[in-house]
Amino acid sequence: MKKARIAVVGAGGIGAAAHLPAITALPDQAELVGIVDLDDARRTEAGERFGTDRLYSDLALMMAEQHPDIVVLATPPHTHEPLAIQVMRAGAWVFCEKPMTGSLASVDRIAAVEAETGQACVTVSQFRYSGGARQVRDKLRGGDWGSVLTGYANTSWYRGPEYWQTSWRGKFATEFAGATTTQAHHAIDLLLWLMGDWSSVAGFADTLDRPIEVEDASTAVVRFAGGGMATLLSQVLSHQQETRIQVTAQKATVDLETLYMPLMGEWTVRQVDAEGQSRVVEDWAEPEGEKQAHREQLANILAHWRAGERPELMVAEARATIEFLTALYKSAATGTLVKRGDIVAGDPFYEAIDAGGPSRAEGKK
Repeated sequence: MKKARIAVVGAGGIGAAAHLPAITALPDQAELVGIVDLDDARRTEAGERFGTDRLYSDLALMMAEQHPDIVVLATPPHTHEPLAIQVMRAGAWVFCEKPMTGSLASVDRIAAVEAETGQACVTVSQFRYSGGARQVRDKLRGGDWGSVLTGYANTSWYRGPEYWQTSWRGKFATEFAGATTTQAHHAIDLLLWLMGDWSSVAGFADTLDRPIEVEDASTAVVRFAGGGMATLLSQVLSHQQETRIQVTAQKATVDLETLYMPLMGEWTVRQVDAEGQSRVVEDWAEPEGEKQAHREQLANILAHWRAGERPELMVAEARATIEFLTALYKSAATGTLVKRGDIVAGDPFYEAIDAGGPSRAEGKK
């Protein structure tokens, strides 16, 4: 089997917790050929832990010496656009942590370079690759359970004041936005993927308690092109941490109760029987082996790379989620319903995902 040469930029946080273990867990498919990090100690520790001495503080030097096929960007959000463009122009695919970037303008610049170079920029959306997710999506989108009607995605996490002591967190200049885009991103992305194309959103976003610029909570109501409706709650204030997603179709209601990494056993499907009683459906899915979602998404990318195919979740597909998040923030700032396609060049929200956030934050001082 042809191995992909993979490098990781960002050896702390999610890089060390998820991406480096995912690469080393696929030894027949991938070879770790470089770790890039500005912090000497963090870089050295990662090299020792993951078995490589190909350590760099300079991305350009690593690209020139190692010629990776794929580069994982596990760096703070404000670095994603320049790094993704640099990597693609140097001849490699990009596997980029969420949020891919901080504005639709930036998304479109990345897409232009993707087209210019023939490379791919894939966004990390591991909930789509977690246990059971694809089987649920196939049944919902394939019509097995009838038309999709309603849904919700509730991300109720806790992040105390100490979490924001990391220098880039909680600031518009470096994180772009808050709980909705950072913590709730995967649940929102999964709900949109399950329910289909969104058409409009109305929402609220605010900083209710945490000592940060960006929002710590938001709510929204969503309408879908197929006629379905959904609600969202995204927060980092909850003392009962959980992620809950539900989709109701004509013939079944599907629930996911998890926290950070959905497992097959955390999905429940219910139907109403001939007597009008709700019952759990036991045989709705094919058996699956245990899935580690970051590894599953990476394996999916590698399969497309080996086949010479374009991967899933390139910029055009990922743009729909960024546009949705932007529309939610615009609705919160303007008090209006925002429709898909409303935000175009010339709109302040085209240039910043939460263009109204700085004024909101200033008003609270």
